[in-house]
Amino acid sequence: MRTYRKLSTPLAGLLTASVLVTGGCSREDLLSVNTPDQLQVVEGNSPAGATALRAAAVGNFNNFYSGTTLMGVVLYVGVLSDELINARPGGEHLDIRAFNPNVFPNRPWENFSNAYTQIIRATGALQEYGAPGATRNTQIGNLLALRGFATTLVGELFCNGVPLSDVADVRGEQPTTTTVTTTQLYEQSIRAFDSALAVLGTTGADVNQRYLARIGKARALVNLNRQAEAATVVGAGGDGAGSIAVPSNFVFRSSHSQTSNAHGVYDWMVGTANFGPSEREGGNGLNFRSADDPRVVIGSTFRLGQDGSTQVYTIAGYPNGNASSDIATGVEARLIEAEAALKAGQVGAFLAALNAPRADAAVRASRLVPISTDPAVLPPLTDPGTPEGRVDLLFRERAFWLYLTAHRVGDLRRLVRQYGRNSETVWPTGAYFKGGVYGTDQNLIPMGTELTNPNWTACTDRNA
Repeated sequence: MRTYRKLSTPLAGLLTASVLVTGGCSREDLLSVNTPDQLQVVEGNSPAGATALRAAAVGNFNNFYSGTTLMGVVLYVGVLSDELINARPGGEHLDIRAFNPNVFPNRPWENFSNAYTQIIRATGALQEYGAPGATRNTQIGNLLALRGFATTLVGELFCNGVPLSDVADVRGEQPTTTTVTTTQLYEQSIRAFDSALAVLGTTGADVNQRYLARIGKARALVNLNRQAEAATVVGAGGDGAGSIAVPSNFVFRSSHSQTSNAHGVYDWMVGTANFGPSEREGGNGLNFRSADDPRVVIGSTFRLGQDGSTQVYTIAGYPNGNASSDIATGVEARLIEAEAALKAGQVGAFLAALNAPRADAAVRASRLVPISTDPAVLPPLTDPGTPEGRVDLLFRERAFWLYLTAHRVGDLRRLVRQYGRNSETVWPTGAYFKGGVYGTDQNLIPMGTELTNPNWTACTDRNA
């Protein structure tokens, strides 16, 4: 077993990647990509180059999101929040909420920058050099949706006021940097999702791409505290007159290969015990291990982590490097509808939206860790009876349905920002189990080359 991950893997390396969609169809061949060699920008100036740039863009997004030998954002979110604990020597700063951009793990911004740059270049290349037609439109729509998810994830995980480049296109013009607020990131995400919906068709492969864009747009709207609009986007009629609600069993996933880009959760948590599922971390954390919830299946035995002392339990659902991660699901659409109903004071509709996926056999069948077909496994929820209890119930359901899908930091920040919770009643706090005390970080800061970027000096603020 390897004890440490190499930190010298080239970030510019292009990955084999594809996107898997379920909920009425299987893998979309037109979105599957082969591993190209590294590309110079000018090499995108042809139909073949545009295809290669698209492959790189999808690969780099998967690397940013679910990770490979480089940690993906799902792990950064998990460790910073209450989903995961650190068992890697030197990684405590992320787990203890005292992020040090000079100490690993510290590279989510570089991973984002690579994905964001490649997505914009690939989109421009396909628009200029791709053969006109439905296939090109589907591929462009997919890239635009991934762009929206990338900036949404940055808004949720990073500080307010980050440097964003307008990015050189396929001709290689010099980019410029602008400092953007968290609100502006979400607004930019919404524009990307709207652009995806504008270019996508309404039949065939595009149907699932439209679901992807609708869920992404709704997620960005929720982050802007516009829950009613978000629920409209994912509900019936939210994609034009006569459109159906995003199906609860819809799933859009990243894809990985054991031989070329093993899945990050498998690589860092199953193959090597660098991180493990947490249990009531810092007092405020949820009981992910002891809940015995079929949506988060954790083994009953432990091994010692890479630090030689931390007890690490194994997470199920990632049996090998071919595993995948959910990027968007129809269950999230129901959770968004539930939150909108709660905001509107409609307690009955709130509970109905929460209970719908719990009782849906198709949803249970769509989970990476199969949930029993017995509805009693996820019995219907009842009204906690108080406004605060209902908020707790909503975010607990979100935590278990969306575990290790890079939602939890955004949700904890929203509990503070939108629901008025004191941060020290939400985040892990107090004594840290490996010594010391938790810090106060609720987000990360850009690092790497940005520290020498003359057009950006620091975050505007680190507030929730």
